[in-house]
Amino acid sequence: MRDTAVRDGEGGLDRRLAGKLAGSIEGQFSTRLEDRICYSFDATDMRTLPDAVVWPVSTSDVAAVVLAASDAGVPVVPRGAGTGLTAGSVPVAGGIVVSFERMNRVLSIDRSSRVAVVEAGVINGDLRAEVETLGLFYPPDPASLLVSTIGGNVAEGAGGPRTVLYGTTRDYVVGLEFVLPDGSVAASGLLAHDGGGWDAGPLLVGSEGTLAVVTKIALRLSYRPEAVETYWAEFPSLEDAARAVAAITAAGVPVSVLEILDRETLACALEYVKGEAPETTPSGALLIEVEGAREAVAGAAERLGELLAGHGATEVRRAEGDDERDEIWRVRRSISPSLARLSTGKINEDIAVPRSAIPAFIHEMHGIAAAAKLPILAFGHAGDGNLHVNVIVDRAVPSEMARARDAVHRLFATALAMGGTLSGEHGIGLTKAEHLSEELDAPALETTSSVKRAFDPLGLLNPDKILTSRPNPWWGDLPTDSASA
Repeated sequence: MRDTAVRDGEGGLDRRLAGKLAGSIEGQFSTRLEDRICYSFDATDMRTLPDAVVWPVSTSDVAAVVLAASDAGVPVVPRGAGTGLTAGSVPVAGGIVVSFERMNRVLSIDRSSRVAVVEAGVINGDLRAEVETLGLFYPPDPASLLVSTIGGNVAEGAGGPRTVLYGTTRDYVVGLEFVLPDGSVAASGLLAHDGGGWDAGPLLVGSEGTLAVVTKIALRLSYRPEAVETYWAEFPSLEDAARAVAAITAAGVPVSVLEILDRETLACALEYVKGEAPETTPSGALLIEVEGAREAVAGAAERLGELLAGHGATEVRRAEGDDERDEIWRVRRSISPSLARLSTGKINEDIAVPRSAIPAFIHEMHGIAAAAKLPILAFGHAGDGNLHVNVIVDRAVPSEMARARDAVHRLFATALAMGGTLSGEHGIGLTKAEHLSEELDAPALETTSSVKRAFDPLGLLNPDKILTSRPNPWWGDLPTDSASA
């Protein structure tokens, strides 16, 4: 693999390759430093300069870039909106970033078959708004839906608050068009000319751009629910809220949203939205929605109220009208940017555990935070066991960073010991790659490696992600024993 040092000036791209690309694609191509800086990082704020950036406007543009890069032995890194939280689109091996922001068209919506076909750069929220004008519904809604792209959602297998009822992005992909590492274009599912044979599409969802570059996506749509009820419940402790989650899911109440927030997270988000700190904040809270047929929603709401009261809720209120519902959701979707203001570092991990294990995990999390002497804040999609645990740290203090690293390791180990997984929806990328062997045994890792080699024998598609020995850049040259830091 090539040297990954940050490059200045016009980049390290061969001038003949740069000239070939600039003259062979309809979209734009740049090696200017200011452009390369803008595409050197994602939401982790880890930074490595690419050698060039391409803004394709068609699949043929993407194919031309991938073919030329393959011939020259240059890495290619697909990029959506850069909202990823595992450094998945950071060009750590240099090369060419392929940004899909100009491939942003909704190509078709078939109302009768409830299928939409979109380019990879379409914003999730834009698609949702467009299909809703036709009485249809696209359920996957990551917190970043107003900026994240469908292509990025596919790459990461994104979930969201509605996963508990509707499933993740994976459950809605019914066809893909993609460019293979040799520059050839292939398709799967509804986008394939021949629907028979092996369908590679499911393998590509969640592969983080390491196997192929997805250019178009066919998505299954639903009908808009008849009724939606939104509830806010407050609890004397986060553990009480977690126990209520376990009870609600065990009772089979058909909730579509079941989000959990701790005191510090909620206080931070409220201050961010309202401009001032709240006078009081509950120690634990749940955001709950029930949706579907009107009669079913009414019945579920009654059962939900009984369960919340029986598990210690000190306050339960139903949103009266769209304005109140929108205000609750504005607080929820402001959590990540609000937490980023707390310190110079916010390490956001998205472990997932069985829903019945959430109370025990939260108890262990509090112990890990106390041992690390660092705040660890929790929120997330408790309905499907996906918890976002945020270690707040000052990146300029090596001793804090060392304790944060140990805390993250312990959080992962705790989740895995409870039958959970390293990632509910953010992917593995670079930041979690060092832990993958703790979840997958040797045969599983070799199978994963063999798939990568079969698709990408030169290792040029988004290299040093998922399967890599490259260390997590968060930790740098920290001492191995935080006690001595």
